[in-house]
Amino acid sequence: MPADGGRTQLEEAAAWAVAFDLDAAPADVVELSKLQIANITAAIMAGSRSGAGLKAWAALRRGLSAGPCTLMPHGTRASLSDALYLHAVYANALELDDFHYRGHLGPAVVVVPLAMAEAGGLDGRTMLRAQIVANELAGRLGWAINAEIRHGHQRSYLLRFAAATAAGVLLDLDAARLAHALAIAMSQPENPLHHAMFSPETKALSAAASVVEGVRAAHLAAEGFQGARDILEHPAGFYRQFTMQRETLSPFVQLGEAWSTHALSFKRYAACAYAAGAVDAAREIRADPRFDLAAVERIEVASSLPALIMERLAEPHEPGVLTPVNVQFSILRSVAYALWQGDIRGPAFVPETFASAVEPIRALAAKATLVHDWTYTLHQLKGLDAGLRHGGGRRSADMIQFYRTSGAFRRLFGSTRAIGPGDLVRLLRLPSGDWQFFLRRWMRSLGSHLRGSMGGSDPEPKPLGDLRQLAFRMGGRVTVVLRGGQELVAERVVPSGMAGDPERAAVVREKLAAEATPVIGLTRASVLWDAIMAIPASNVVTLPALATFREERGP
Repeated sequence: MPADGGRTQLEEAAAWAVAFDLDAAPADVVELSKLQIANITAAIMAGSRSGAGLKAWAALRRGLSAGPCTLMPHGTRASLSDALYLHAVYANALELDDFHYRGHLGPAVVVVPLAMAEAGGLDGRTMLRAQIVANELAGRLGWAINAEIRHGHQRSYLLRFAAATAAGVLLDLDAARLAHALAIAMSQPENPLHHAMFSPETKALSAAASVVEGVRAAHLAAEGFQGARDILEHPAGFYRQFTMQRETLSPFVQLGEAWSTHALSFKRYAACAYAAGAVDAAREIRADPRFDLAAVERIEVASSLPALIMERLAEPHEPGVLTPVNVQFSILRSVAYALWQGDIRGPAFVPETFASAVEPIRALAAKATLVHDWTYTLHQLKGLDAGLRHGGGRRSADMIQFYRTSGAFRRLFGSTRAIGPGDLVRLLRLPSGDWQFFLRRWMRSLGSHLRGSMGGSDPEPKPLGDLRQLAFRMGGRVTVVLRGGQELVAERVVPSGMAGDPERAAVVREKLAAEATPVIGLTRASVLWDAIMAIPASNVVTLPALATFREERGP
C-alpha cells in the first residue's frame, strides 16, 4: 500500500467507476459504444465461420454446461463461462475486432456486458455503463504502458482488467470490492508468447481465458475475496514485471474529462490495423480499369516503422506454411490477397475459400516488397498528437520508450532498426516542418524524462487532450508495376473505419451486414442492427438471441 497512506491506483480507478453515471457520458461516447457492440457482434459472426472458430466450437460443445446465456450464432443455451469463452474466441479469431487509445478491448468490454445482461436480466443503461467504464479504465492502463515487448493481442492483461471492471460494475460492487476485483484479476495475468500470436491458430485464444478469469475475479470479490490493491505499482508488482518502465504514474487521470472511447477504431478488413491503409490502397488499384492481375510484375508497399516490425513478427511458424493468422498480420500478404480477391472480409477466411487462395497469395506476395517511408511514420505520430497535450512526453506516446521497445524487438526478432544513420539523412530530406516536428517530439520526450528524474510533482498531470481529434493514421502507399512498365499507385493515410475516418459509423453498419448476413440472413442482420442502435431503450436481454440462426436449445 502507498507509504503515505493515500489511495492505490486501483482504488482511484474503482472510486471513479462506482460513481460514474451514464448521463455524464457525452452523446458521441454512447453512440460509439453502440457501434462497438455492432462491430464485435460482426466479428463474432465472422469468427464462427473461421477455421479456428469451427474447431473451438467443436471442442467446447463436448463439455458445455447448461445455463442462461445464448451462444451466438448457434442458439444453444450455456453457462456464463462457456458463453464468455466462445464469444471471446470468435471475436478474436479474425482481425475484425476494434481498438482505441490504447488496447484491443472489444472481446471483453462488449462480450462481458452482453452475456451478463442476458444472464441477469439487466437493462441497456446498466450494460452501457459497464462497457464505457471498462473502456475508459482499461484504455488508460493501456496507454500508460509505452515500453514492453508484448504487442497488440498479446496484451491480454488488458482484457482481464476490462472484464473484471465490466463485471464488477454489473454486479454493483462497491468501491472497496471493485478495487479487490481488479487486484485479483491483475495478480496472475497471462503472458502470451510471440511465436503463438502471429501465425498459428492459438492467436484466436489470446482473449478467451483472460475474459473468463476477469469475470471470475469480480465474482470472487463479491464474496469478500481480497487481493493486493497496489498490485500495479508495487516494486514487485505488474509494472515492474510486465513492462520495461522504471516508474509508471497512475494512468487513471482526467476521468470524465477525456474519453478513450472517442478514439475507437473499427477494422473494416480481416487484417492487422497496420495493413489496413495499404489494403485500402490495393483495393483502389484493383478497381482501376488498367489493372491486370496476370500482368503484375512487381509490388511495392511503403508504410511506417511499426508496420515493418509487424511484418517480421508475421513470419510463418512453420516454414512456408501460410495461415489465416500470418496472412492477416502480414502487410504484404494482406495486400496480395486484396489484389487477388478484391476484398478481405470474414468470408475470405472461410476454410475452403482460404485454401483456394493460398497459392495465389504466395505468388503475388513473392513479387512484393515492404519499405519504410518516414512520411507514414510521421503521419502516425501526428495523428496521435492531435489528441494529446504533450506528444512525445513520457505519458504521451513517449519517444524514448518507443526507441527502447523497438530495440528490444530488434534484438529478439531481427526487425528493422528504429533510427539508423541513413534515417537521419532521409529525415532531413523531408519538408522542414516534418523533421522539425520529429525533433520537437524527441526534445519533449527528453525534457519530460529529465523533469521526472528530478522528482517533485507530475510534470504532465493532464496528458490527454480532446481524443475526438486523435486519428489512427496507419496508412500506406501501394505501387503496382505491370508488364511493360506501367505503374498504378494509390495511397491511404487514414484507413477505413479508424479514428479520424468520418465514415466510421457507415463502415460498421456495412460490416455487420456483410459478416452477419451469411450466418443469420439479411433480415435478421437488419433487425439486429436496429436493436443495437436503439440501446438503451431496446431489450438488451434479447440481443444474443437475435444473433442466432436457429431456435435456442439446451446443450
